[in-house]
Amino acid sequence: MKTIFLAAGKSSRIQPISNKNLLKFMGKPLIIHLLENAQKGGLKNFIIVCNKDNKEVFEKILQQGNITAEFVLQPNLEDGVAGGVLAGLTRVKNNEPVFILGGNDYIDPKIYQQIITESKGIQGGILAKTVKTYFPGGYLKVDENNIIKEIQEKPGEGNEPSNLVNIMAHYFVSSDDLKTALSKAQSSKDDVYETALQNLFKTQTFKAVSYQNYWQAVKYPWHVLDMKDQIMKQNIQNISIHPTAEVSEKATLIGENIFIEAGVKIMNNATICGPCYIGKNTIIGQNTLIRQSNIGDNCVIGFNSEICRSFLADKVSTHAAYIGDSVVDSEVNFGAYSVTTNLRLDTKNVKVKIKDQLIDSKKEKLGSIVGKGAQIGSGAKIMPGRKINPNQLIAPNTVLIK
Repeated sequence: MKTIFLAAGKSSRIQPISNKNLLKFMGKPLIIHLLENAQKGGLKNFIIVCNKDNKEVFEKILQQGNITAEFVLQPNLEDGVAGGVLAGLTRVKNNEPVFILGGNDYIDPKIYQQIITESKGIQGGILAKTVKTYFPGGYLKVDENNIIKEIQEKPGEGNEPSNLVNIMAHYFVSSDDLKTALSKAQSSKDDVYETALQNLFKTQTFKAVSYQNYWQAVKYPWHVLDMKDQIMKQNIQNISIHPTAEVSEKATLIGENIFIEAGVKIMNNATICGPCYIGKNTIIGQNTLIRQSNIGDNCVIGFNSEICRSFLADKVSTHAAYIGDSVVDSEVNFGAYSVTTNLRLDTKNVKVKIKDQLIDSKKEKLGSIVGKGAQIGSGAKIMPGRKINPNQLIAPNTVLIK
């Protein structure tokens, strides 16, 4: 059996944040977390579908993570998921079983073997997340035995054919079936892969494997915060302090799910509230407060700063700054008394501009989304949900409204 992992996308919806698969959660790129999860679930023989811009960096990252895989380029990114799957299938033998992973979904690894087990005697299985509220995705229409009859894409709230949402963990007993369906599928929209599935469901038997455990994907920038929470929840169960870390006797650690890496220095009167991850060689200054955050490697969280419920990548520095519910890429500097505000005065959900649309984040609290290398001047105030481009300079005392 082969496992195709789709990673050729440009992550355009999370801009100004860089490639989501390269974001480091608890010191490891997301792609490593996802592949390690798949390995725990018994999947192997990985085929990474990538593009010409990320192939080299993925190869290096997987070597460092001791994960063996072969790489294949997706010729045309405009072909979407179907193009990625077809590229991966060129490395799969005729009639060989194949598992398709969307390259984005963090789930309980035990479910992978359950999908394979429940596919015995039929043509395959599709992971089906049980939801309680409407999710803007593909819903599965099934019979009394959970055999799939069709997919309905974004049917609208109240029109769902079931409470089962299609998640990109798809198992095919024979790769030939999928190759044939993709070669025949036609659509004027970016849903050729879904069209191929629809055609398969009409003539063959695929089971919706119901799943009720945790699931997180990164589609929009604020999902980085949700992924942070889920990865820390699954990987930090107690206080872990590396022997080379220096934690002042006057510092306070609250909670039992705090992970402090090698070379970290935590100064007097600093307070760390779990769940929290502090990356290698990071300095946490005097009188700082860090709550429920991922702090990357080689950061400097300076005197009197507060970081709450945020994701900070590597080499971020602050001085007497407030960063709340924010996603911050690497090498960003926050000047003294700069603030990422995270709550509207009317307490309505924060909206974020994604491409040409204002999207409701479904979050009452959401701060800034800051690209790599941005410099935030002293006293700058950034309104909720605002994006700052890579290397952008925000002048001192600016109030960033748009």
